[in-house]
Amino acid sequence: MGETRHTKVLIIGSGPAGYTAAVYSARAMLEPILIQGLQPGGQLTITTDVENWPGDHTVQGPDLMVRMEEHAKAMGAKVISDYITALDLSKRPFTATADSGTTYTADAVILATGA
Repeated sequence: MGETRHTKVLIIGSGPAGYTAAVYSARAMLEPILIQGLQPGGQLTITTDVENWPGDHTVQGPDLMVRMEEHAKAMGAKVISDYITALDLSKRPFTATADSGTTYTADAVILATGA
């Protein structure tokens, strides 16, 4: 049996929505944990030119996702390479089981699993 970790905010997914949630949760001092999932960085890691990102005329998808991950970490979010296999939202604290065997308990869960 793996370890159990508790967090105020557990974020599942590492695309733009997940990393944005991590930045804002960390800024609010909620000590978030973000679980990256099967495709760290989400679909933008397989996208070439992103032309609708505020502040950039054009940016490569993988480069943008590296910047977003670095930003989330710099703000204090814990970013973990793992995959959630089960999620129990029926009682508090919420419980997520990861492929690694780690169990996460959380006061709040943000599902940012993208498309």
